[in-house]
This record gives sequence, C-alpha cells and structure tokens, in this order.
Amino acid sequence: MNVCGTPNEEFLSKISSEEARNYIRNMHKMERKNFKSYFSHASPDAIDFLEKTLNLDPDYRPTAGQAMEHPYFSQYHDPNDEPISDALFFEKF
Repeated sequence: MNVCGTPNEEFLSKISSEEARNYIRNMHKMERKNFKSYFSHASPDAIDFLEKTLNLDPDYRPTAGQAMEHPYFSQYHDPNDEPISDALFFEKF
C-alpha cells in the first residue's frame, strides 16, 4: 500500500472479511505514488504497465493475456505460444 495507496471504499466493499476491512480502514491513509517519479529509471512502457497492473482491485487490473499484449512485452509476446485457459484454475476444483 506504500506504492499503490490505501484502497478506496469501493474496493473495501469487495473484501468479505470484516476484520480485514476494519484493519485497512484504521491504517494511516496513503496516497498512490507517482509512478514516473517513483520508478524514475523505468521506460515509459514499463511505467504504463506498472500503472495498469499495480492495482489492488482485480476488477481494474488486466488479465494475464491482456498484460502479455502490452507493448512492454512486445519482444517476448507470441500469441501462438501462449495458450489461455477458458476456465479459472480454482473453478476446476
């Protein structure tokens, strides 16, 4: 949370544990860091990738497949060699 900031109420309402919600609400409020300053030696693509993926709320994070399509991974991304499962791993059990 030192980097991503304290979660907002929208995110907290998604946490099922009342103890966890109360713990976070009682923490010192932290603002999200300016990633361009915090990661000052990172490339613009790296900064953009971090801004999109370092989000505590999974509803606002890209999927693994979407993340691999980001320009930061362009030299490594091969959609023909990256199968994506149709079901969530834990839903299989």
